[in-house]
Amino acid sequence: MEELNKIDNLEDYIKNILFKEINENKIDLSKKEISNCEFRNCKFIETNFELSSFDKVIFKDCDFSNSNFNEANFVKVEFINCKIIGGNFTQSSIYECKINSCNFKYSNFNLASLKNVKINESNFSNSSISETKLKNAIFNKIDFTNSQIFNTNLNKIDFSNCNIEGIIIGKKDLKGMIVNEFQALELSKLLGIIIK
Repeated sequence: MEELNKIDNLEDYIKNILFKEINENKIDLSKKEISNCEFRNCKFIETNFELSSFDKVIFKDCDFSNSNFNEANFVKVEFINCKIIGGNFTQSSIYECKINSCNFKYSNFNLASLKNVKINESNFSNSSISETKLKNAIFNKIDFTNSQIFNTNLNKIDFSNCNIEGIIIGKKDLKGMIVNEFQALELSKLLGIIIK
């Protein structure tokens, strides 16, 4: 695998590259096809990845804060210990991906599709998840504090070991959602139920 330490005139199709310790701000990497690559200790702040495609890519110890992944496609991608605060994943497709120990605080997943995704010990607080398609999504110890979820089918999605304090969920989205007894008490407030 070829190693790159800077971004200069990248082709539209990028394959078998290790991106290492690259620090870039506000660059345009839209409409790129990235396959079998690894990003390690990179910073791409406020970078545009709109309409890009990522296939079998590993992001490890990277910072993509305030970057735009609008309509991007992720297939068999792994995020490990990454910071993507304020990331825009609107209309993105995330398929067979793993997310471990990442910070997606204030991120936008509206109109996105997440299928066969495993998310572990990550922060999705203050995020927006609206009209999102979730299928076989596994959430383990996720912080959804103060997040907003609307028009998203949560049937058979297990939130029982996640933090959902202050979460705002549409009433119809609650149907079939799996929660623990303490979370059920918290969610009852959304239904106007008063428990004595």
